[in-house]
Amino acid sequence: MNKKSAWYIIGFMVVACVVFGTGVSVVHNATLGLLEKNQRLHRNRVICRAFLIDVIDQSPESYDNAILKNIKIRTITEGNRARNVYEQIDADTPSIGFDFGGMGFWDRINGIVVLSPDLEKIINIQFFDHKETPGLGARIEEEWFTDQFKGLPIAWEKPVSDRIIFGHATGAGTVNRIDAITGATQTSMALRRFLNEELERIRNLKIDL
Repeated sequence: MNKKSAWYIIGFMVVACVVFGTGVSVVHNATLGLLEKNQRLHRNRVICRAFLIDVIDQSPESYDNAILKNIKIRTITEGNRARNVYEQIDADTPSIGFDFGGMGFWDRINGIVVLSPDLEKIINIQFFDHKETPGLGARIEEEWFTDQFKGLPIAWEKPVSDRIIFGHATGAGTVNRIDAITGATQTSMALRRFLNEELERIRNLKIDL
């Protein structure tokens, strides 16, 4: 067989594609359950951090039990979009959480925002996933940044874009302001924009709290 012939080269490529394609499919299917389990664990961890729920250990079962015991999750529909709502069960100071998200600097940012029952202030904020630049926009996950949202009043009387302010604010006594991320102006601006837009949508939801 002439190994330099076009038919030999084409045949070799077809066989190689079939072999390697089959291998990739086998590995993908074999690890699919593990990937789903890890994704659920990550999501449960974020929810527990958002609601400040103490978990006994770091096992997936402990996080599953913590969510089952402390959080009631339901899904509501807004037009073509489904949004999860998280209600805290039997808490001394109950709070309610909402999935939120929008376009960051590079890609979509998704998270959970926990609000007081009267929706007057943010209790906490955490992020499920993003693709912002490590060391810059990715710092939205750091505690120094997310801790600024704890107890932060929402200025409902102001225009939508100014309900929560990032960075410098004029006027004394501005209480709805947090520090932006130095060197990540685009991520900070994007987060401010879609967080305020999402808060407006949340306020307009017709749900029983």
